[in-house]
Amino acid sequence: MLIIELKESLISRLVRLSLLPLGFLEKLGLRPYNSRDLMLFCRQLATMLQTGIPLLHALKVLAGQLGNKPFSIKVEAVQRSVEEGSSFAESLAKQGSFFPPLLIGLVETGENAGVLDTIMDRMAEHYEKQHDLEEKLRSATAYPFFISAVALVVILVMIVFVLPQFANIFNTYGMEMPLFSRILLHIGKLAAAYWPLIFILPLLFFIIFKQYTKTDRGRLLVDRFKLRLPIFGIIYRQTAAARFARSLSTLLASGITLHQALKLVDRVVSNLVFSKVIAELGEALSRGDSLSAPLKETRCFPPLLVEMIRIGEESGTLDYTLNKTALFYEREVAYLVDRLGSLLEPILLLVVGLFIGVIVYSVMSPMYQVFQMI
Repeated sequence: MLIIELKESLISRLVRLSLLPLGFLEKLGLRPYNSRDLMLFCRQLATMLQTGIPLLHALKVLAGQLGNKPFSIKVEAVQRSVEEGSSFAESLAKQGSFFPPLLIGLVETGENAGVLDTIMDRMAEHYEKQHDLEEKLRSATAYPFFISAVALVVILVMIVFVLPQFANIFNTYGMEMPLFSRILLHIGKLAAAYWPLIFILPLLFFIIFKQYTKTDRGRLLVDRFKLRLPIFGIIYRQTAAARFARSLSTLLASGITLHQALKLVDRVVSNLVFSKVIAELGEALSRGDSLSAPLKETRCFPPLLVEMIRIGEESGTLDYTLNKTALFYEREVAYLVDRLGSLLEPILLLVVGLFIGVIVYSVMSPMYQVFQMI
């Protein structure tokens, strides 16, 4: 009996240790998975349910074959909760903020209506579209980010290692380096002396920033700032419009009422400015108003989305028109991001080239005088 208790204690400790990184990520407001993991989970579960495999057995199979370890651990926890008598939706909700509210809400609807396999199939399509949009955003911004990172490394190497060598040569001949080079030299000395702070301070700032954005005031301030950014604000606004249209279309097509759908979409858009607008839409619906009229008054969402919602309401095909609108904005965001990436690349190369050129000129011009003296 003692040995059994000891084994259970060791196993529980190992489980807790394996969940430590997961808990740390959740505290920072991050999820250790992406839309593709959700898409694979929903697609495989829908396939197994459609072939007649019981939910409990399907969850057990998924927990053993999912490639994402944190996701697999949570699915296993969901399986245990279902075994204990909880519903699938309740088991997902017990995992805290790990699973998206949209997924939990639709699973509950699917269980109540007896169409869980259909719901999971629709959710797989939803997350597949979301993954495609996210991949386009990543691929378009990856190269400019790479150039910026390489440029930063090159500049740091020149400031920390190259400039001090030239400073010694200048001191040998009793010459003074140009002002710009002296400023960079002092920056390099500070960086070399306090290099741990270069890694600690950004991490500390990130943690403080994440904690501040968890407050309503901080989140609202950041979300407003995102929408007011030049170019990026347009992309961010249209991305939010695409997510709003896609999520609302999926919910309505799954049989959820418009009022309930707005409550779920409120948490999917992930922007407090839009969330307040969506809350106002819910209040307007409670008063018997249409969706398009108060949406137009807010001037938050793009005019095309408002017009398509009005057409969908009048024709009784709101889920269809929202789906088409989501496709339009997803393509529009992909186009804008591609254009932005193509514009940023030469601009970044030009800025980096000019900066390095100024450093080289400020060092080599006095060196030319030294060579003339020799």
